[in-house]
Amino acid sequence: MKKIFLLALSALLLCCSCRKEADYLPYIGESGKLAYNNYTEQFEYIWKSMSAGYVFWDVDTTDWDAMYDRFLPKFQELDRIVEAGGTVSISTLGQLYNEMMGGMKDHHMLVRVQNLFPIAGEPLFAYVQPGDREVVSRDYYYESSYEEKIRILSFLNNIESQYNIAAHETATYPIPEMNSEVTYVYCLIVLPDGRKIPYLWQSVAAIAPVLNAGNGNTVVEQWLKAIVETPRSELAGIILDNRDNRGGYQDDLDYLIGTFLNKRTEIFKTRYKEGPGRLEHSVWTPYYIEPNKKYHRDITAENIPYVVICDINSVSMGEIEPMTIKAVLPTAYTIGERTYGGTGPLQPAEDVNLNYGGPFGDNSINGLHYIYTSSFEALIGGKVLEGIGHIPDRIMLRKDYNGDLKPQLDAAIEYIRAY
Repeated sequence: MKKIFLLALSALLLCCSCRKEADYLPYIGESGKLAYNNYTEQFEYIWKSMSAGYVFWDVDTTDWDAMYDRFLPKFQELDRIVEAGGTVSISTLGQLYNEMMGGMKDHHMLVRVQNLFPIAGEPLFAYVQPGDREVVSRDYYYESSYEEKIRILSFLNNIESQYNIAAHETATYPIPEMNSEVTYVYCLIVLPDGRKIPYLWQSVAAIAPVLNAGNGNTVVEQWLKAIVETPRSELAGIILDNRDNRGGYQDDLDYLIGTFLNKRTEIFKTRYKEGPGRLEHSVWTPYYIEPNKKYHRDITAENIPYVVICDINSVSMGEIEPMTIKAVLPTAYTIGERTYGGTGPLQPAEDVNLNYGGPFGDNSINGLHYIYTSSFEALIGGKVLEGIGHIPDRIMLRKDYNGDLKPQLDAAIEYIRAY
C-alpha cells in the first residue's frame, strides 16, 4: 500500500466505563452521515473518535480520560448558554479544543471544528494544530512562509557567486495527484582540488511522481547521473538539501536510498490501529526497499560521504528522508536543526477503509468536524520519533546566523572535503 507523508500517547486499554463503546468506529466516509445537535454531542463524538482511532496512544502522555472529566462540564455549559438564547464566540470554542488537544503528540494533526451556534460575523471554524504549537515553543524557532522558499531559491539561483559551480539548473514540475508542484535546484559543486559534489535541493519530496511522469532529462536525473557516473577519483561526496521540505512520497526512498543498496533492505516499520482499544495496534510491518536497477552506486564500499541538510521546517517525508538515510547508509551524515516531528504516514483518502486510525470526520466545506491525523505509527532506527523529529549529527541553527542559508551548506561542503 502506498503511503504519503505530508505536512505537515501513553495510556491503558479502555476499561469498562460509561464512556467506552467497544464497537465504536470513528466516522470516516460520505458527507452528510455525521450529525449532532449540540456542543456536548460534538465533544463526545470527537472524544470517542480520538479514543478509538488515535494511533499514538503508546507514546502520547495526554491523560485522555482526565480530558473527558475536565471538559465535559465546559461543553455542557455552552449548551446551557444556547438553551438560554445565547451564542458562543469562536474564541471560546477554539480555546476549549486547544486546551484539550493542543498538546497531543501527532505533529501531522489538524483539528477543524464547526461552531454550531456562532456569533454573527465571526469565523465559523476553530482550528487546533498541536505540531505548530510545539514547534513555536522551541528556542530556535523562526517563521517559515512562502517568502522563505523564495529566499532559498534566491540564494541557490545565485550560488555561482558563492561557490565554484560546474553545472547549475532550477526546474519546477507539476504533481497532478497532489494538485501541486515541486521545485528542484541541481548544482555540481567543484572543490579547490577539482573533486565534485552533486547537490540537490527539493521543495517537497516528489521524485517518484516526477520521474514516473516521463518528464525527460529532469533535474533529479541530472543529480542521480552525476552521482553514479562521476569517477571515484573525482567524486568527493553527495549533498541532499531538505531545508523547508514539507513532505511527499515515501517512494522517493527508492532513489534516495535504493540507489545505494546492494540488497533488499528494511528502512522502517509501521503499524496501525486495528481495534477500538487505545493500545490495539497491528503488528509492526517492515517497509523494504529494493536496489534501484536504473541508478546504482555502492557508496558504502567506495566510502563516499552522503550529507543531508535539514531544518525545523523539514516536515514529514522531508524529515523521514534524513532519518532513514542516516539509519540505513553507513557513510551518511546530517547537518542542521532538529526537524518538525511529523513522522506518521498518512493513508491516501481512497484507501481509508480498513482500520480505526487516520483522518476522520467530515472534510466537506461545511463539515461539522474533521480530524486530520496520522494513519500509521512509524518505527525508525528502533524509535518512535513522533513529536521529536530528526536530531542531526551536527546541530547548526539558522537562527544563529539571522536566517543565513550559507553556513549550513558551508559545513556540509567542509565535512565532505575533510572526509
